[in-house]
Amino acid sequence: MHKSNSHTNGVKGITYLAWTINPEIGSYQEHFINHNYNLTVKLSNGEIDMSIEIAQDYEARPSSVTFDRYKTVADTFRKT
Repeated sequence: MHKSNSHTNGVKGITYLAWTINPEIGSYQEHFINHNYNLTVKLSNGEIDMSIEIAQDYEARPSSVTFDRYKTVADTFRKT
């Protein structure tokens, strides 16, 4: 995995929306491009995964990101 600084506002926004579904999700620490060319987000208590597209979409137009899309992100949460 390679650390990334791209789309940080989108990643943080989607992380917050995922937290609204699953309050166990910790706070954003940093994010990486993973082996699938998606994003792995390191949290204060675990990790979540999201596509680069959802982060880009959130930055461009937050209202375009549907509940189902950020629920999919919330469902990837794993504690470390």
